[in-house]
Amino acid sequence: MTVAARPLYELAAGFNALFDLVLDEAMDLQLLEEGLHSIECELEEKCAGGIALIKSLEAYAEAYSKEQKRFETQRQMLENRIKRIKEWYRQNLDAMGKTKVPTQYGVMSVQKNGGKQPLKIDDAALIPEAYLICVPAHKEVNREALYEALSSGREIPGAHLEARGRSLRIK
Repeated sequence: MTVAARPLYELAAGFNALFDLVLDEAMDLQLLEEGLHSIECELEEKCAGGIALIKSLEAYAEAYSKEQKRFETQRQMLENRIKRIKEWYRQNLDAMGKTKVPTQYGVMSVQKNGGKQPLKIDDAALIPEAYLICVPAHKEVNREALYEALSSGREIPGAHLEARGRSLRIK
């Protein structure tokens, strides 16, 4: 059973329909703009509806973000437990001298890992010079100095200051 999503703020009828439309993953953005355009009311009322719509959607986005973090934590926990269970079986099959056990769900087997043998460096200071490479330091842009120079009117090849953008703020 799926419960219909409800906005956090009380929305006028046209905005309620837009709220449901925005949550539809298959919704075309052009349809959203047409929906916003089609709502006919006073400017203040339309802006109030827009604020309520935006704040409701922001609350949903934040809730999804929290759920994503919770799922990620649970996924990591399960993966760690799977590793522990596999290691337990590997150790016990090795102790019994078994390499393969067929079951109704599949075959559990212990085998050597493929690919290159793992390399472990115990102490890099003891490695002979013949096995070391020199990595040159890379250069990074000093953004503060570059900004100051451009702000004072200097022209610097490869960089420029862009016009300040405009954004909608809701207080």
